Amino acid sequence: MRPTYSNIDENLANFERFKGDISDARNMGIGLIRFLRHMEIKVLIVEDNPITAQDLEEILAENGIVVVGIARSANQAINKARDLQPDILIMDIKLDGEKDGISAVEDIYKTDYYPVIYLTANTDREHVEKAYATSPAAFLSKPFDHKDLIHAIELAFVNHYKKIFNSTELPGMNKCIFLKNGEKYEKIAIDEIQLVRADGSYSTVVTKGQSYSIALNLQGLSDKVKNPLFFRLHRSYIVNLNCLTGFDNQYVYIGKTSIPYSKNYREDLMRFLNRL
Repeated sequence: MRPTYSNIDENLANFERFKGDISDARNMGIGLIRFLRHMEIKVLIVEDNPITAQDLEEILAENGIVVVGIARSANQAINKARDLQPDILIMDIKLDGEKDGISAVEDIYKTDYYPVIYLTANTDREHVEKAYATSPAAFLSKPFDHKDLIHAIELAFVNHYKKIFNSTELPGMNKCIFLKNGEKYEKIAIDEIQLVRADGSYSTVVTKGQSYSIALNLQGLSDKVKNPLFFRLHRSYIVNLNCLTGFDNQYVYIGKTSIPYSKNYREDLMRFLNRL
């Protein structure tokens, strides 16, 4: 079942208050924002009007947000969400075809979860209540203010990862990956990964009982496994914060294994270790 979050409804109940409190929300999440500074916000736009879709793409690009794709219909949205794995969905409610944007979100949520920001020119109560039933991160009426859209995306992204960090659980179905071991692929739970070590253009993924060499560099792996509990503390190491058993002025420890951390990452590392 898709996870639900209690404070989303409160944000939706009064979007004007949400905009007014944006600076406070940013201050609350400033440590997390710094922690996730290496992560781009990747957005899938679902909009059947080509001009509006292009305008959205330009607005996001101007603000450093990556548009991974544009879908024109509900079916395209479902397929592209599965294939592109965005951070955020920007979903127009009225789409060409039999399914509207809300139905597309309902279908996407059967297997995955991404915070959704609805855009609509139709604000009648029936559509609003149907949209709210999917617990969106925000609901914006057309024409919308550009700053409101960027604020909504930023807050949706930060709140999403704050909830993951606080619960130490991955939402939706994305809790496992398949890693090659010899001639076969083995299913590995994300939370079983203790650390990842760079090895040139390869990476070594270490679990409690096994190591896996994969043909992907550390940055590439970091982009694919988006979990704020996986912390890059050195150019050659990513660690699972939940697996740490100790630390000192130079190393963190997972059992008897010592992993060095760089001075550049010390401040953020100490901040999050104090919260565990």
